[in-house]
Amino acid sequence: MDWWTWIILWVALAALALLFLGFLAWRLFRGFTALMDEAGRASELIAPNFAGSEGENLRQASLAVLKEPADVRAENALATRARKWRRLERRVRVRSLRGQPQLLRDLPHL
Repeated sequence: MDWWTWIILWVALAALALLFLGFLAWRLFRGFTALMDEAGRASELIAPNFAGSEGENLRQASLAVLKEPADVRAENALATRARKWRRLERRVRVRSLRGQPQLLRDLPHL
């Protein structure tokens, strides 16, 4: 074989290798973008109104050291009852959406 055939052979092999690496990079990029789209959809499903519920979840910081113990206990009891009520409402709503039977103790009007 002549020397120029070796040059053509190695140039063709290098071009094919670069083409293959470009193809792999393109597939990796497409897979990453698909993953990010799916992650965005999943985050919307997990927390559909996350922006609207931020204000509800934030509590105002109050220094309990400066309050009377009875007042602090009353506030804690009130907050506990409110959390239990929200949890009960959420449980009833989720069970009704899924078509599951309700617990009689969860229905407040009975």
